[in-house]
Amino acid sequence: MRRSLTPCTLALLGLVLMPACGDDGTATTESASETTDSTGTTDDTTTAAPTTEPPTSSTTVEPTSTTTTTETATDPLTGTTTLDTDTTTDTTTGEPATLCERLGGEAGVGELVDGALGVVLSDDKVNGYFLNSDVDAGNLRACLIKQLGAVAGCAGVEYDCLDMKTAHAGLGISTADFMDFALDFSTALDAHQGAHPDLSDDDKTAILTALGDLAPDIVEDAKNDLTVYQRVGRKPAIKGLVGAPGQAGSFVDNVANDAAINGFFGATDFERLNTCLTRQVGGIDGPTKYGLEVDAPDGVDPGVGAGAACKTMAEVHVGLLDANDNVGIDINDFGALVADLVTAMEAAGVAATDQEAILAVLGPMCEDILAPEFKNQCPGANKVETVEALNLALPIPDDGYDASLASMACAVLDVPDDGINFVGSVAVTVAADHTFVGDLVIKIQGPDGTLSTILSRPGLAEANDGQGDCCGDNANISQSMPLMFKNGGATDAEQIGAALPNTGDIVCVNEQPPIACEFHPNPGAGPGMDLDDFLGLTANGTWRVCIGDAGGGDTGTLHGVTLGIDKVKYDPTP
Repeated sequence: MRRSLTPCTLALLGLVLMPACGDDGTATTESASETTDSTGTTDDTTTAAPTTEPPTSSTTVEPTSTTTTTETATDPLTGTTTLDTDTTTDTTTGEPATLCERLGGEAGVGELVDGALGVVLSDDKVNGYFLNSDVDAGNLRACLIKQLGAVAGCAGVEYDCLDMKTAHAGLGISTADFMDFALDFSTALDAHQGAHPDLSDDDKTAILTALGDLAPDIVEDAKNDLTVYQRVGRKPAIKGLVGAPGQAGSFVDNVANDAAINGFFGATDFERLNTCLTRQVGGIDGPTKYGLEVDAPDGVDPGVGAGAACKTMAEVHVGLLDANDNVGIDINDFGALVADLVTAMEAAGVAATDQEAILAVLGPMCEDILAPEFKNQCPGANKVETVEALNLALPIPDDGYDASLASMACAVLDVPDDGINFVGSVAVTVAADHTFVGDLVIKIQGPDGTLSTILSRPGLAEANDGQGDCCGDNANISQSMPLMFKNGGATDAEQIGAALPNTGDIVCVNEQPPIACEFHPNPGAGPGMDLDDFLGLTANGTWRVCIGDAGGGDTGTLHGVTLGIDKVKYDPTP
């Protein structure tokens, strides 16, 4: 005895589409009384109402009505549910005998699949899974036809595509997604029934029930909350969050009203902008894939298509200038953009953790968005590298300086390669003891051999590098008060000790009033200009900081060197 699915309203509950129910809310079945004879043979008999009419010699055959009984069988591998349809057909009417025929045969199954895909692709709640160019639309259609054809019992049709769990693994499909897809399919079924009136409500119920039975293998996000995409509200909510000019509280409207940055957007196609930003945010951990746009139904994902894909951030922003000042995007403009997005997310009720996730994706785009001259301002495009050589105790050769590094006491420092390898700026700190600063010369050599003199016998106007008659400044220096050299230092290196009147006074210790022990390089007669000699050069590799003595009678020791390099990712030179 087979279960009959009689027409009633479908109830969408949980993960599955509930089967048809009777007026009392229970599943309906056909029943018949069974009698057993003395031989043990069981006959199905139906009790007929008594009649007062006597039998006649002639027999009139009345047209018989069609009775359909349906059972389902699900293939545990593919997830395909086959509807076992046993039909008795009224031979006087010639009604279709099988569900496949009532659907219109294989051609009709194809029409239903096309209709369902049309509804689904127009539904922003679920079409994000399909409107990507890496989706094989032809194969998808073919597999759906095979699946539905097999369910409907079409002769010779076999489902040989991936099983449901494998086909949908990793897509993050939620219960809401599945239910919306089922509703779209139901809408297509209703339309199909209009063109194929032999298709009964029982048939539609059976098909939708078979679809509902696939839910456990398709749904991965039962509570609609495993991803930012689902928690924010899927594509429709993201589309509203992005918005348009005049859509109060939306991101784009915030930007349009922001005088700090709206000068960049005067020629913007806002319809396309909404579509691309929606796809970009939806692709953080959702189904849409930015840059893989396809031709969509009219009104869906406007402004983009197979021949008009969303561009990379670098392409979109190249050469973009603010109409108000004709300057490219800098880090302050980027900050204003982020602030406008945060305001829009707060207005939309996006949770703080989801805001952070969205901003974490936006952050790395800074380098693609900012103008070339400002890219090094982005987080991740710059860092400070500090390398030290301590406890050296290297004697400084007395009166041994001859303008070569070999005649000097040198600290060797290795700067690692970490992908951010252009020199933005350099600072160096030297800790040494010496009893006559006017004898000293300090040089820095970069990894490519570039040589720069940062101190050259302060107080002496020598004609040649480190050479000259006596004498420079007679102040002392002490390792307890290291000397820092950097561009912009408060005091010219040539003036070290100039304010100390007494022999034996220590630079930066006995200064009155006290001074910052920071000096701007002065090469004297030596090579180089200042620490910008290294600007834009390669930072990684071996550096040397050397100190020499060009006068007799006073000695000293190099104890330590600290090299600080502001490294940047992009060449900072024009």
